[in-house]
Amino acid sequence: MKQNCIKCKNFDQIFICDGCQQSFCNEHINEHHEELSRQMNDINKDYHHFKEDLNNQEIIQSYLSRIDLWERESIKKIQETTEKARNDLLKIFDRMKNQLNSTCDKINYDIQSKQESKNYSEINLNKWIEQLEQLRHIYKTSFQDDIIDDKQLSIRLIKIIDKNQSFSIEEFHTNTHEKFKKTAGEITLSQDHLTATCSGKNWNGSNISGNSLYSFGIHSIRFRITKQGKNNPFFGITSFAKELNPWNRKTPFAYGWWKFPLNTNEEENIKNPTIQTDDEVTLTLDCINSQIQFEHHRTKQSVYQSIEHEQCPFPWKIAIVLYSPGDAVSIIS
Repeated sequence: MKQNCIKCKNFDQIFICDGCQQSFCNEHINEHHEELSRQMNDINKDYHHFKEDLNNQEIIQSYLSRIDLWERESIKKIQETTEKARNDLLKIFDRMKNQLNSTCDKINYDIQSKQESKNYSEINLNKWIEQLEQLRHIYKTSFQDDIIDDKQLSIRLIKIIDKNQSFSIEEFHTNTHEKFKKTAGEITLSQDHLTATCSGKNWNGSNISGNSLYSFGIHSIRFRITKQGKNNPFFGITSFAKELNPWNRKTPFAYGWWKFPLNTNEEENIKNPTIQTDDEVTLTLDCINSQIQFEHHRTKQSVYQSIEHEQCPFPWKIAIVLYSPGDAVSIIS
């Protein structure tokens, strides 16, 4: 079948374009070539324009500006974080140093007094050695640095953390691994030093303290009254620098409670027991806010007491008085 020109429909001298496969007469094939030539020129112009665009950084200026802003903000954040870490470290160190200096001065006064009077023995020497070792342990472990590793951040931030008290919003609160240790009077320790029993026939100053020292953070110790006599036991704290006083139920160096609720008459507090056998109580030492809390779980009562550091300086230790023969208390957590 003979083809005609797509433009004029003429059947004379028909040419087929190899590209578009359309039919053109002699006149219109020339026009078609001219149109292809114009398109070729436009493509060359577009190519050169694109080459110029490649050498022009205008398209990335907005991204460069965003990177520059990120750099400035990151440097500012690093400087602020660095300054905070320095300040936090100095605050922790100054507080720890003041507390330890206060305790060291009291220990030194005890040493000098005994030395001048020449009234000391191996018991005193061992006590002072143990006290200094414990203070040295507190000094070495009271703070640490921590790296905040957030995988979504390209910058790892550093901050200073008190080992027992973080400078973040969250307060460090822990259940300690406490055990009974020092005693005064007739006390028997059993169950891996987790149970203390008054073994005297009459009250003779049966006092017990724990083996842990507390200077930072918040710590809770839960007890069970495994055997309760006719009088309430005493639960509280005393300063590490003070010896247990077996002959004085009320001393300015000890803080705590004999019963719930508190009564202004100390003797009535002792004779009117509210703590019974198998009761569980929790003693919380809040070193951050300088207070202690005593919670009686059966009656769901809680009481608080603020601590005067001049009378009871850090570090603290738990102090319990078993007032009745056969009284027994156990640490359960």
